[in-house]
Amino acid sequence: MINNKSHREIIKRFERYKEGQDKKTNEWVQHYLGSNKATLGIKSSEMVAMAKAIAHENNFDKNNLKELLDSLYCKATTFAEIDIAARLLGVMPKIIKELEPEVLDYWLNFTHGWAEIDVLCQNNFTANEILGNWGKWEKLLINFSNDENVSKRRASMVLLTKSLRESDDNRLSELAFAQIEKLKWEKDILITKAISWLLRSLIKFHKDEVLDYLEEKKESLPKIAYREAYKKAMTGRKNG
Repeated sequence: MINNKSHREIIKRFERYKEGQDKKTNEWVQHYLGSNKATLGIKSSEMVAMAKAIAHENNFDKNNLKELLDSLYCKATTFAEIDIAARLLGVMPKIIKELEPEVLDYWLNFTHGWAEIDVLCQNNFTANEILGNWGKWEKLLINFSNDENVSKRRASMVLLTKSLRESDDNRLSELAFAQIEKLKWEKDILITKAISWLLRSLIKFHKDEVLDYLEEKKESLPKIAYREAYKKAMTGRKNG
């Protein structure tokens, strides 16, 4: 049972997308996203527009937004609920600054597959926000890298990708290399692809450091991470 009123209203918004759904297409999309929840065929642009409308229609503060997002994550039966939760964060940057980083520790318990992790972690948290509360973020990301939940281990790297493209602060790069060293032995594609992504994000401000690291660690890094990062460093494109 969903007790949160705003969550129930969001479910009603989703109803309009039921007509015309292509079951086979939605099953393919679900498989591609790696999600264990049904997809509703809602486009990303439609989801962003919906998030903006919800934010405009509701006078959210830090507490009632967190209550809504807690409900969306822990009660989700569809990918759309996970998606809209992350999109709501994205359209309310002022409130996101008021939330403690630890909220991610709860929400990531309910994510499954790369898309559910990345829609939350890829773009919502800036370098200024992370560096402005570095003690808590550093502790959280290190804890995530040691967590038995693969979603949190992936998040420990994905959460750094945006910041590394925005700032040359050595705290970010040092933590990124440490996370890679810790997780490079894993074979799960959720981890190997995240390592590649993190290395490629480091290239903007730390290209020489990345090339030195790739040369030194070539034999121990996941092959896909080495290949994609090296090509990005040399050509500017992942598959150049």
